Amino acid sequence: MTILEGSLPEFLGGLAVVIVVTVATWLVRRRNQGVRRYTLLNSVDADGNPVLHVTTRRAGTIIRRDVGRGPERFELTGAQMADGTYVAEPLDRYV
Repeated sequence: MTILEGSLPEFLGGLAVVIVVTVATWLVRRRNQGVRRYTLLNSVDADGNPVLHVTTRRAGTIIRRDVGRGPERFELTGAQMADGTYVAEPLDRYV
């Protein structure tokens, strides 16, 4: 019996562990990509309430919304506010 034949069970066991961990990580990430509510910072609707944007897009995505002054771009972030919504930062306003 050669060294390769003797180490084959350990190699296959390690490979199986790597595959199981990879699949489990993928499933957890996919499950956590549910619907998120974002608060568009420094934007209010006609009633004076913060403008909310509901999406399944990930943090880092840039969206365009009309917030009363015309269309503006916002970047979705992973930062969560006290009310449970996530932050969408305006990009064009501070240029």
